[in-house]
Amino acid sequence: MSLADRIGFPRGLPFALRLALGCYLLHVFCQGKIALAESFAGLTIVFLWWALLLKKQIRPSFHILLYPLALYGIASTASAIAASRSIHIYFEGMVWVKMLTFPIGLMFFRTFPRVRNIALWLHILMGTISAIIGLVQYFGLGRHDLEHRITGPSTHVMTFSGLLLPVSLLLIVLAFHIRKWWLILPASIVTVTLLLTFTRSIWLGWIFGLLAVLLFTRPRMIAWAVPAFILFVTFMPLPLFSRLISIFDAKQESNLDRIRMAEAGVEIIRDYPLLGVGPANVKEIYPLYRRHDAPRFRIPHLHNTVLQLWAERGIVAVIAYFLLLGLFLRECWRGWNGPARAFARAGAAIAVGLAVAGLFEFNFGDTEVFYIMLDLFALTVAVLERGTPADEVVRLGAEQHLGLSPA
Repeated sequence: MSLADRIGFPRGLPFALRLALGCYLLHVFCQGKIALAESFAGLTIVFLWWALLLKKQIRPSFHILLYPLALYGIASTASAIAASRSIHIYFEGMVWVKMLTFPIGLMFFRTFPRVRNIALWLHILMGTISAIIGLVQYFGLGRHDLEHRITGPSTHVMTFSGLLLPVSLLLIVLAFHIRKWWLILPASIVTVTLLLTFTRSIWLGWIFGLLAVLLFTRPRMIAWAVPAFILFVTFMPLPLFSRLISIFDAKQESNLDRIRMAEAGVEIIRDYPLLGVGPANVKEIYPLYRRHDAPRFRIPHLHNTVLQLWAERGIVAVIAYFLLLGLFLRECWRGWNGPARAFARAGAAIAVGLAVAGLFEFNFGDTEVFYIMLDLFALTVAVLERGTPADEVVRLGAEQHLGLSPA
């Protein structure tokens, strides 16, 4: 059976659209491997350009989230041009290419609604397979300490945990609304693996993401969640407990390093408030602003999304970042109690979780995390627009791709 038939497209789908759609879905599935994800994203743009402009086979669509994305792109390009050391100016064009994944995904989801089912399950499969690889690394290869942390199919533990965070929150919220084993099982696998990454910023993002949903849906459950969390922490394995408690130790090396980076970031912002020092230049200029007792002389970034964006790209980039999150949360709030409330609440949890984790890590600048955020934002927006109940989206995907009968 052809791809078009499986998705439920009209027969005779143009060849260019088939190629573009296939590449986009492969991009979603391969997000754990950045080279593949970017390659398929690039091919998607090429084939969609062919279908859009040359063949006029599909129409572009607009959404208000395109405003902050465009504003971020303009701020980034302006900062790169104005920087005294424009080492990154020719690569800033890639920011625009990466941001195209949102309108492209939204275009596909709006034009061919059943693509949402495939995209949802590809995210779930990607997260589950990546988590299983991480579990094999942890239990099979003995990578269960801070010096040998699991990375799954990614190259770095922060990227790996950053990919698992939105998938875990998505699965937990969906599983809460649709109590089926084919959601509860991957939710458990991904969440356990997320815990075993020892990534404290991701743990905090996960906790606050779920608390934000509980606060506006079932606030009484927080009274039960807090003692349950305390009980869990009390009996958790000692290495995980020590890692969690280390959050509150300001003298711990990585914590002190982040404090010193924040202090240096504030000083950089004072000197370059409007356009920043330019993309990729914070790494070079940081030694001039670091405190004498900072653990590291050179750093890749400031480990804080807001400080990094402001110091690197200027105040407009920070405004664009907050606008993106705020406008997306507004879309989620509009559908909070509607038929697609599961996706509204999952989207809010993802946005809050990534924002909180971004207070301790520059996850907005991590290409893999940036991609999955925009892809899930597009999926959430499309589902909320049509008001499709979550069980329909998930059931059709499960029935169609996993051979399960309807619930």
